[in-house]
Amino acid sequence: MKIHLLSKNQVRCFLATVFFVPSLALAQAPEPETIKTDYKLAYRSALSEYEPYKEQSVQSWKEANDKVGEIGGWRAYAKEIRQAEPATQSDQPAPGHDAPHGGKK
Repeated sequence: MKIHLLSKNQVRCFLATVFFVPSLALAQAPEPETIKTDYKLAYRSALSEYEPYKEQSVQSWKEANDKVGEIGGWRAYAKEIRQAEPATQSDQPAPGHDAPHGGKK
């Protein structure tokens, strides 16, 4: 049984036709009408409101530590947070979840 294959010239003609004909159709398509707009474009730089770094006065670390000690330390700050924000129902732990894992001992 003899299988007939296309010659190289026939393959080239076929490929040229396949790729060239659609490009002719696109090349002859009419250009879409451009829509004219009446608005003006405006540009505002993200850096227009930039404030350069300014050196801030800082108290000495000893004074800051002494002040925290007078207030009551970190526990005073933690107490302020607990008093300022009333606990909501969603903030409460689930029943039985107040114990460490492994159960109450």
